[in-house]
Amino acid sequence: MYKFSGVRRALVIGLAAGLLTACLPPPSQVSRVAVVWPDGGTSVTLPMERASGRWLVPVAFRRPDGSERRLLAWLNMGAAAPILSQDLYRALGLAEGHDLLMDIGGVSVTVEAGSVKDGPGSVDGQDLFGLLFAPRTVEAVLPAGVLQHFAVTIDPKTASLTLARSGASRSRGVPVPVRTNPTTGITVVDAQVGDQRIPLVLDVGAPYTWLRGRTVAGWLLQHPEWRRADGAVGRANLAMADLALERAGTIIRLPGIDVGGLMFRDVGALGTGPLGGAIGDAALGEIFWDTWQVDAGEPVTGWLGNNVLDTVRLTLDYAAGTSFWERLGGDDPGDLDGVGLTLVRRDAGYAIAAVATRNGYPLVSGVEVGDRLLQVDGYPLDGLAPDAVRAKLSARPGERRRLQLDRAGTSVTVATEGTRF
Repeated sequence: MYKFSGVRRALVIGLAAGLLTACLPPPSQVSRVAVVWPDGGTSVTLPMERASGRWLVPVAFRRPDGSERRLLAWLNMGAAAPILSQDLYRALGLAEGHDLLMDIGGVSVTVEAGSVKDGPGSVDGQDLFGLLFAPRTVEAVLPAGVLQHFAVTIDPKTASLTLARSGASRSRGVPVPVRTNPTTGITVVDAQVGDQRIPLVLDVGAPYTWLRGRTVAGWLLQHPEWRRADGAVGRANLAMADLALERAGTIIRLPGIDVGGLMFRDVGALGTGPLGGAIGDAALGEIFWDTWQVDAGEPVTGWLGNNVLDTVRLTLDYAAGTSFWERLGGDDPGDLDGVGLTLVRRDAGYAIAAVATRNGYPLVSGVEVGDRLLQVDGYPLDGLAPDAVRAKLSARPGERRRLQLDRAGTSVTVATEGTRF
């Protein structure tokens, strides 16, 4: 089984927070952002592209000589500060103290150099951008610390991002109050599960909803039927890193989450496993969440990811402290259906981090932790992006899949079938 080697606990915790679609290590605070609109402009709309369950948007970065480098940036409302690849950081002159200059749909944005992260970091020798997106090249994060200077609309139906001046256009949908930490841009909404209020970070940078493991464990004492499996599967296996958050997490299906009177039903979520192990988390608290929530400025129960946010046209008017939710489609209780495996990405390939279980019984027979997953139904997986691999493992209940694995140099073939999660 793949393990982190030679990495201190503190580094793993910090990098895990960045890896799992939200805040990367400091700097978290964006100290100075200047926005210049084109003459008479009040809004711009940009196309979005999907990659690994996340959204990418086009941004033109300006070099010190005035030339531009155009690329796709990861739209991440759970990250506070801009993060650039080390190559891009140097190409733009930030290492020499030049500010970050961006053109986003014709709007000029300047971010003070000291607020920009130099490189996303790595886990066990793997660059985090590459871990999440390869073979696609992603070199930058467009974060909440910049987005909060606009009224932002994310429309999954048209795959578009609109940036507007606050109050410049009529917003559509159900108004729901939100709270934004002004030093980071991270935004929290109050949701309701049964009679319990849970504060959640809104993050279109996250492919799936994740919640505190302790909160989920408490619910399951009263509602054991909410449990669907142990071990992250499908889109909930969003990092594909060898972390207990995923391999020791619990998949649940909530009957409903109420956001401002708007009800989302049959919502899947991962209750995360203890990053510091059962003993560490018992002694120190939920290490991952207690670290991650600092940029939110308040305690949070988790984040609301794209399994929910893909069903709405969401507008965040940061300055007004209001969001607007317009339903675009129905809820999908089968969004995790497939082969019950938790994967870890290693270089260009994939290995088994855990076999999902239900009531203590494995959902896939013949597969062992540490096996390298080579093919699904004869289709090679090496070199594929994570979303393509998840698609190959997707299957309706009873639909069969043939897995080709390597077990310490020995070829193993396993016939299995999809499970309803």
